[in-house]
Amino acid sequence: MSLRALFRHFREMPNYFIASTLVFVAGIVLGYADSDRFEALLQSQLEGLGKLAQEIAQKNHSVLWLFGFIFLNNVIKSILIVFAGVFFGVLPIGFLLINGMLIGYLAALQAEGGQLAFFFKGIIPHGIIEIPAIIIASAYGIKLGAIMAKGLFRLISLNGRQRFADELERFMKLAVPLVGLLAVSLLVAAVIESTITPLVIRL
Repeated sequence: MSLRALFRHFREMPNYFIASTLVFVAGIVLGYADSDRFEALLQSQLEGLGKLAQEIAQKNHSVLWLFGFIFLNNVIKSILIVFAGVFFGVLPIGFLLINGMLIGYLAALQAEGGQLAFFFKGIIPHGIIEIPAIIIASAYGIKLGAIMAKGLFRLISLNGRQRFADELERFMKLAVPLVGLLAVSLLVAAVIESTITPLVIRL
């Protein structure tokens, strides 16, 4: 299928987009308002990223290395989360929560130090592209989970099995332009994050 077909399918997805956005926002609120409870979990995530950032900074052509890491990390995770929805949408929901909580936790840390403006400068340039891409990927992962859940109940009849097969086939065809859209979007976001975002932070 084409990108045009994917964009047409977006009209069937508003509930999934809204649900994904709400889960993501809930994660941000949890990470910001209850950062102490989740500190150990979130800090371990940040420490792993911090070590990688230090290793990349020591390499020759560190900007290229940073771009490559950001791009591959985001694309691989986004594509995986679309198809991880096969487990009834649980993993995409968890992915949205964790990523939202990380943002909320970082915002809380910066707010405590009176550096909330610094936080926004560091996240907005690439976030305006990266965050919608994550939400779209997760929404389609949840959609796949819904297809699988409904499919369980349809297996008892021949007509139901055919409807399940048709829906799954349509989803897989849409997944091709979806992966392309995510890759291009996250490519642009990675370029911004590795080049423009550091410049904005220094302002």
